[in-house]
Amino acid sequence: MLPSSIEGRLTPVGRRGYPSPESIRPGGIVFFRKGKRIEELVLRHLKQVDATLVAFNESLIAYVVEKEIEKAKEYALKTHNAEGRADDIRREVEVELLAGALLAPSRRDILEIIEQVDRLANSGEATLDTLLLERIDIPEEIVTYIEQIAEETGKIREEVNSALHALFHDPSNTTVHTKEIEILEGNVDRLEREALKTIFKMEIDLARKLQLRDFIEDLVEISDRAEDLSDRIDIMVAERSL
Repeated sequence: MLPSSIEGRLTPVGRRGYPSPESIRPGGIVFFRKGKRIEELVLRHLKQVDATLVAFNESLIAYVVEKEIEKAKEYALKTHNAEGRADDIRREVEVELLAGALLAPSRRDILEIIEQVDRLANSGEATLDTLLLERIDIPEEIVTYIEQIAEETGKIREEVNSALHALFHDPSNTTVHTKEIEILEGNVDRLEREALKTIFKMEIDLARKLQLRDFIEDLVEISDRAEDLSDRIDIMVAERSL
């Protein structure tokens, strides 16, 4: 759902603003005028979100596996900085779109896509904030589950990259990547359930169990948001194919 302040300004473009037939990519986003600029900005934003998630993973592993808190903090700062740069680029995209860079339907699509991509970075940053602020004590019994979730999340990140690039350059190939995201998200769900079962079987106090549960649920938020994004990409491609 787009913010009303944005939705209300997405007015149709006049006759002279419509693209030439050769500028329309089958099944993809309609480009004209500053369309190439929008594509470049969206992919730049994706690159910064990718950098955010790479730094997030480094921080997570440093904290949970290596037990190196200072290293975890260092990469958490890199995560924060990359997420900030992604926000700056997202705002650039919004300015370009609201200035009429694309046809109204494509503007809405791009705004939704970039908002959902941005949520991936936000989820990673928020997870680290909680982990480092609360200095959560991770029991060895669930370290392997967290490592595996991190590994699957890294694969999801790669598939998101591929799906977004395909959306602009080869729309017919997006489903290969969105289906893989769905499979990987299912793997993360399974690991989440196993981790939670392990936590609640442990002989630790309830408050700590709940803290660990909340952390695991935060950790898998990235894969949940990636699945939402893949669903939206599938809908976009299907609509453009009609």
